[in-house]
Amino acid sequence: MSNLAPRTVGRSPFAEPAVGAALVFGALVLSVLAVARPGLVLVGLGLVAVLVLAAARVEFAVLLLVATAPLESAFAPADGSLSVTKLVGALAFASFALNAVVARRRLYLDAGHAVVFGLLAVALLSTVQAEHMPEAVTTTTRYASFVALFLVVSQFVGDRRLQTRLAWVLSISSAIAGALASWNFLSGETLSAQLPNGDPNDVAFVLATTLPFTFWLLRERGARRFAAVAMIAVISVSILLTFSRGALVGLAAGLLWTALVERKHLKVVVVGAVAAAVVLGIVFQTQQNQVERGLRVKENIAGSNVSSRLEAWNAASRLASEHPLLGVGPGNFQFHYLEETGRPAGTPVLRVVHNAYLDIAAELGVIAMVLFLGYLAMMLGRLTTAVRHNLGPSGLASAARTALVVAVFAALTLSEQYYAPFWLLGGLATALWHERGLGDPAEA
Repeated sequence: MSNLAPRTVGRSPFAEPAVGAALVFGALVLSVLAVARPGLVLVGLGLVAVLVLAAARVEFAVLLLVATAPLESAFAPADGSLSVTKLVGALAFASFALNAVVARRRLYLDAGHAVVFGLLAVALLSTVQAEHMPEAVTTTTRYASFVALFLVVSQFVGDRRLQTRLAWVLSISSAIAGALASWNFLSGETLSAQLPNGDPNDVAFVLATTLPFTFWLLRERGARRFAAVAMIAVISVSILLTFSRGALVGLAAGLLWTALVERKHLKVVVVGAVAAAVVLGIVFQTQQNQVERGLRVKENIAGSNVSSRLEAWNAASRLASEHPLLGVGPGNFQFHYLEETGRPAGTPVLRVVHNAYLDIAAELGVIAMVLFLGYLAMMLGRLTTAVRHNLGPSGLASAARTALVVAVFAALTLSEQYYAPFWLLGGLATALWHERGLGDPAEA
């Protein structure tokens, strides 16, 4: 045997001094900046802390992405060029990729992933041939961030702690978003509950698809159950104050689904409905004038909204038939609206079709619409399998399935294909579905 001491591989004799010098230099720079721009230093340190945490714990990056979904339009730039969702989506994907390489993580890939990436491929091809490229690139980049969300969430198979935390983070973030949106309305800043640079329908859709998860949290005890009741009340009232008929259609479908398929959960729904009714009564009594004003405005524009949306549906159908392969390009429906509807120049333009399925057909083509419908059917089937086999935390699959029903029916009058709920629900459905091969994973 050799008497030579084992040699350290890959270590430079200057490594530790170099690190120490870098830390000292960094501290000096921060000290100088702290005197001149203390606010900037705090923001910078906060961003560095987020990046370090995301790199070290991929679960943190995933929860951060989920938390930003309901609050996205509160921080989004008016032109939608670089939203928080895109940045955090990229961070979550990078964190997961790093974790997968370093830890040699097993990847779960299946037909669902093929469909989602197929949709992205169609969107990229459609972007190339779009007449208005900037809008197409922005929309496709947005969809890519949700592909990352689907991919990453679908990999946490058997991680029941993270799955439970997803429900909590989504509910808390939605309650905050609902409270902010409602405050904007009740304070008179807006004519309905909405966030800055956002549409009330988008807020209502995210809140409505979150509500089943918040009801699921009523299984908790003590202070956590009280928190769940409070969040249900805030989210429910906020949905009503958006005056979004599409979200109400989705919730009505979800309630009917619960009554017919999930009857054992009806008592829980009644508890939440009572809490929401109490809060709504308080709001109406204290802010009656503002609520009645919002209702009058909504009533005045209701007729014209119905007419314009019917025209948009017809226009989208014609565009889909004229461009069946790749559509007119992501985000490009708005540039064809006046021509297809025959409205004169200067008429307010609808940016979206207000029907997710026709929107996809017009902008990405018929093949993309079929893929999207196939994706929804597949995820509904996977959640049904998870319910039957009691996969995941008890009752979570039922909540996710109800949320997907809400999303599917709300999308009949809302264009929400480029928002998080569809893709978060799909990722969760896939993760739960893959638990079939794990037996009975222990609670983390």
